[in-house]
Amino acid sequence: MTIQHLTNTEIALRLAQEVHAWRVSPEGAGISQVELARKSGIGLTPLKRFEKTGAITLRNLIAVLRALDLLDGLDTLIPEPGAPGPLALLEAERTKVKRVRAPRSTSGKGSPHG
Repeated sequence: MTIQHLTNTEIALRLAQEVHAWRVSPEGAGISQVELARKSGIGLTPLKRFEKTGAITLRNLIAVLRALDLLDGLDTLIPEPGAPGPLALLEAERTKVKRVRAPRSTSGKGSPHG
């Protein structure tokens, strides 16, 4: 199922689950809710609510992403005006001419056996 088929609430909950997974993972931030609330400057209650329900203000989400060092992901969220969209990029990739290697010569030229 693509993200387009999810409701806004389902997308918010998925985002909250992904942030939670990154927060607790030793390969991610590996920090507690208390530590993230302190680092982000948002209250523990709004952070707990976000991780449970997906509900969060945009400013708090930005603070959480900054504290988790994930803020750079927002740069690619919305493309520049006039830039090709994802479907145009995909179509361009599909229509690229693929390089085909020329068959090897069997004339023996350059061959140690020829």
